[in-house]
Amino acid sequence: MTADVKLTRGASGGLYNSAMESGAVPGTSPKGTAWAMGTLANFSTLTYGACPLEAGNNPPRFVNTTFVVHLTSASDDIYLQLTLTNWGGEGGAGDKTFGYIRSTPAVVAPTPTVNITNPVSGAVFVAPANVGIGASASVSSGTVTNVQFFTNGVSLKSVTTAPFTVTAGNLAAGAYALKAVATAAGISATSAVVNITVVSAPSVSLTNPINGAVFAAPANIKLGASAASGSGPVTNVQFFANNTTLLGTVTVAPFTALSSPLAAGAYTLTAVATAAGISATSGPVSVSVINPAPVNLSAAAVSGGFFSFSYSADPGLSYVVQGSSNLVNWLPLTTNTPASSPVPFSIPAINGFQFYRIGLLPNP
Repeated sequence: MTADVKLTRGASGGLYNSAMESGAVPGTSPKGTAWAMGTLANFSTLTYGACPLEAGNNPPRFVNTTFVVHLTSASDDIYLQLTLTNWGGEGGAGDKTFGYIRSTPAVVAPTPTVNITNPVSGAVFVAPANVGIGASASVSSGTVTNVQFFTNGVSLKSVTTAPFTVTAGNLAAGAYALKAVATAAGISATSAVVNITVVSAPSVSLTNPINGAVFAAPANIKLGASAASGSGPVTNVQFFANNTTLLGTVTVAPFTALSSPLAAGAYTLTAVATAAGISATSGPVSVSVINPAPVNLSAAAVSGGFFSFSYSADPGLSYVVQGSSNLVNWLPLTTNTPASSPVPFSIPAINGFQFYRIGLLPNP
């Protein structure tokens, strides 16, 4: 049967192992074996003992009986299934006759285990996405020789040695089912599917105020943004000053807000839009908030039929020039957002106004 176990029968008596003994010894032969009635289908639950095929046990009654034989002396842990087909009569020329059918279990390689460790199921990425995928794979004996990664059933790459990692590059917006297949000794196993989503980032830009705008302190600035997304509705727009100070949050269009009063200083404004859990930040808009300087008028002059004077102003702020004939009723004559100071003003000398004043307009 093997190099260590050779079952035979003498002129009389039961079986013995001719590789280890010269004849049958009741209760111990065949050496190097243990016997149980049953099949290999349940070999691990059987109770093993001495061989029952001894003359004193009336072996012929076991004809057509199936045994499982554990070869305890073999270098490998071997179990054999034997069915006794014939047992010669005792005390005659046919005493040595016996027959059996032998079967052995197929050597089955262990199945590996494999799991995707990264990313987690439900993760969301921004297109175009470079997604790192990692898997753990092992087998109880032997070596995992290959892990193949798939996205939506299409092979991405095979990795033959640990760590089992790949990168799925430049993924467009969409849903992706990730899985890994590990192979060891020709036996493969498939991981559970990990589902991820790649979405388009929303677009957002500040529409108000304009870059370079100047405001008088304390300034409640009117904020406005346009935002859109190809991956569902924009659910939130936040306005920030200097990237850290939250000025306002709007959850529905139109995305407009009024800031809290801002003291004099330089501010960088941004808007952050969120859609499908993904956020995007607008380009920056720089504004200034200043403490307005007092308005001073120069001496008036009449020349060439025009009445003229100038006034001091803060560049970027807006001013109105008003005229009155009675100091009660004032009419606006012109508005101006000067780029420099002082600001000249002139009006035809014959206009009916004898009094003039300059006022700072409210912040836009």
